[in-house]
Amino acid sequence: MVNQTQRGFSLIELMIATSLLSMVMFTGYFAYSLYTDKWQKRADHFWQLNQNSLGTEALIRTLEAASIYIVKDRNNKFSVLFSGQQTSITLVTNTGLYSNTTALIQLQTIEQDNGLQSLLYNEMPLIDTMLLEYPQEPQWQYQHILLTDINKVNFQFYGWQTTENAGNSTLSAIDLEPGQQKPKRRWYTSHSIEENRILPSKLALYFENPQQQTTHVQVDLVTDSYRELARYFRNGA
Repeated sequence: MVNQTQRGFSLIELMIATSLLSMVMFTGYFAYSLYTDKWQKRADHFWQLNQNSLGTEALIRTLEAASIYIVKDRNNKFSVLFSGQQTSITLVTNTGLYSNTTALIQLQTIEQDNGLQSLLYNEMPLIDTMLLEYPQEPQWQYQHILLTDINKVNFQFYGWQTTENAGNSTLSAIDLEPGQQKPKRRWYTSHSIEENRILPSKLALYFENPQQQTTHVQVDLVTDSYRELARYFRNGA
């Protein structure tokens, strides 16, 4: 007669096997979490870049349609409506993002909760409104964030800084006084409707993302705003 002894797993062996299985499962879960977290960050970065790209394209289209819109400034002088600083600009465009018609627009930077900046777009259609004086408090009808998560935004302007310089640039050599030279256009960082009174010839926008990658956008604006303003004077406005 053969005596057969059935032997199972001991409690210690079961505990060791369970511990090993738990370690394997934890390692797999940890690796999967790292993968999904990395993938999510890449996906968020992609959609952010895509959103900023669309916002930049819309911004360029609107700025390229900048209009010569003449108003009375606070000095009671006729000037082309355009005001700009390094972090904001205000102008009239023939193609608003929302109204697709003549509109007063403003671009300005705002602070985010994470310490980065966004570029805010404001629009007030002028199809049923006529601006005769500026500055005044606009009644913005549309607002939209064009760019997000930016380290810094910087606007710069190129052209004549005063109407006098623009006028002197049209003088011939005979009309110039002895030793007088024609003024030249140049880049500057502040454009006041009262001091400059005409549109800049070009507008540049620089913005930097958290990875310190810089994007430079340059737009050519209307170059004959001085002639339009002079024609406005001659017509007895």
